Amino acid sequence: MSASLSRLQARHWVLVALLAVVAVATGTPRLGGVLLGGGAIGLSVAIYAAAARLLVGGEHRRLAIGLLFAKLLAFLGLGSVILASGEGRHPDPLGFALGLTCFPAAAVWEAMRARGS
Repeated sequence: MSASLSRLQARHWVLVALLAVVAVATGTPRLGGVLLGGGAIGLSVAIYAAAARLLVGGEHRRLAIGLLFAKLLAFLGLGSVILASGEGRHPDPLGFALGLTCFPAAAVWEAMRARGS
């Protein structure tokens, strides 16, 4: 059994969805922060996966490198907009952190499955 990036991404979205249900049910962490954090890391990994496929294929190396630079600029831009936005527009820090943490948790889950643990 080997690890799979598509399974890893699916596990990440399952964890984000479960955490979103908890956020709606309890009110803490806030749903927006959870979805923003989980969405940011999920989108980041999806873009890296697409760029890696292009790099491995060998035909579109410039496109892959351009895609990685565009991703970096987009996330830097979005981050600065979020951090510089008005007082009431910041994402919930706890929800954002928990949403981001869904990806490392999914990576451990997938690694344990691949090892047979």
